[in-house]
Amino acid sequence: MSGKKQWIVQWKSTQALTHQWMSIGEYHSFIHPAFILIIDGQAIWKINGERVQVSFGQLIAVEAYSLIEVLEGGQLDLSGWCLEFNTYGIADNTSTLTEYPWSVPVEGTYQKVQLTGGILTNISQHLSQEEADQQYESSIKHPYMIYELLNYLYMDRMHQPDDQQTLTQGIIRSAEYMQTHYDQVITRKQLAEIAGVSPWYYSRKFSERFGKSPLEYLASFRMYRAQEQLIFTQINSQDIAKKSGFEDTHYFSRRFKQLVGVSPSLYADSLSSRRIVCLSSTCADIMIHLGIIPYAVIVTPILLAPHQFKQFEAHGVKMVEIAQYEQDIGQIQQLEPELLVGNVWSEEVRQQLRAIAPLITSLSIDVMTLLEQLSSVFNKQTEAQQLQIQLEQEITIAKQALQPIINAKATIMVLRVEPFGYRYLGVDAVGIARLLYHQLDLSAPEVLQEGKAWFNPCTFDLLLSANPDYLFIEKRIIEQFSTEESMNKLIDSDVWQQLKAVQQQQVFDMDTRLWVEGRGIQGYTMILDEITTHLNPTSKNSAQ
Repeated sequence: MSGKKQWIVQWKSTQALTHQWMSIGEYHSFIHPAFILIIDGQAIWKINGERVQVSFGQLIAVEAYSLIEVLEGGQLDLSGWCLEFNTYGIADNTSTLTEYPWSVPVEGTYQKVQLTGGILTNISQHLSQEEADQQYESSIKHPYMIYELLNYLYMDRMHQPDDQQTLTQGIIRSAEYMQTHYDQVITRKQLAEIAGVSPWYYSRKFSERFGKSPLEYLASFRMYRAQEQLIFTQINSQDIAKKSGFEDTHYFSRRFKQLVGVSPSLYADSLSSRRIVCLSSTCADIMIHLGIIPYAVIVTPILLAPHQFKQFEAHGVKMVEIAQYEQDIGQIQQLEPELLVGNVWSEEVRQQLRAIAPLITSLSIDVMTLLEQLSSVFNKQTEAQQLQIQLEQEITIAKQALQPIINAKATIMVLRVEPFGYRYLGVDAVGIARLLYHQLDLSAPEVLQEGKAWFNPCTFDLLLSANPDYLFIEKRIIEQFSTEESMNKLIDSDVWQQLKAVQQQQVFDMDTRLWVEGRGIQGYTMILDEITTHLNPTSKNSAQ
């Protein structure tokens, strides 16, 4: 595979990614080469000093003595597997094996490959088998698994870029340069040199790619950054102009009003009337409750809560459908947004969106905090305060109804059943964890207190140790995958029948679309209703 020397592989270990892979600042070192398979979520790592965004469906290969630092653990439930292996060279005309220094087949010390759904399903099913299962032993320890993964790397390496792809990459590099140096003087000659072509040819090819000339692209990018500063800072127009790359303040003000429709001093007060596109249903939900109707919202149909669908339809909000774990830049651009609101998957996507419109991002996934953030941006503090009072009153009412449960210290656990395993809700996480364990003062099993991530890996042994009085089960929704096999394995296990919650018929389903994806203002109320209905001992429907 690598050069003419023959070599073989030996499997060393297989481990599920633990919460340390989701904890910012954690380091993971490798003595041997390794594969890391991401089967859910996303994160940002530093691999051997290079910042890398990883996400669902990716296979990452690292060489021996690599170091990975977790920069961002991700808010989208990182899950996956790490397989270490070793390589040995075969001496010519002998059967003697010597350690062979394997390297990834591309330039650098790591390689990232996107796997298709079918391949990912096949590999993940092997990896998710219980260690005691003989099928697991034969699938993982047999070298064919490593060879199969290596094959994907070398197949990916064979797709070498042609001249047109090289030119396209050069054009993209020039756009990236503008995005990171927009506050400096930039000439067309500089950009053409970055792309590796003549200035005239560069302008033509750039316009074909982005629909505008390089200097028009730069001017728009600068203007979007100026708009963001007007939203989030109190500095004057002269300083904003300079920070955004405009040397002439008068030209900046004149050009701003020409493009945006109002002067810089009036821009922040005009936000509510802008053509707003929300990147998440929760942002759109809260904005509607604040009295701001977005033009469009990006939704994944299988994750959209029914009450939010009705809400968006009633207010005439355009619903743009995308696949799970995707943000279709082309579709968003076609909407011609004047303002984008919501969190993004990666720095790469963030920069692409920043070239389309001003972007309000890095928002909380906690409803109360998000409500405060959006009300501050759109100057809707009065409306937000009324909504907060309403939600706090509903929490108080729910807490009163749950007092017998709270006083009895009955334990509540949320178990996520996934296509390839199980995870539990962390006690100190945001979102639904904050509502259950902090606002409602419900108790979690003692053994789960150490879970630092939103959702943490859970074995059958840990589940039995937790042995909650009440068990909420979320069946994870992932496109092209099913939780049916994992759910059946759980129910058929010896552990299941030993659980107090099962014996007392206090096991309840929770809908991902509501509890995880649909936690807007109305969704918050609906979740509180479900919790009190299930846990209130006087309710006839408290048991299933």
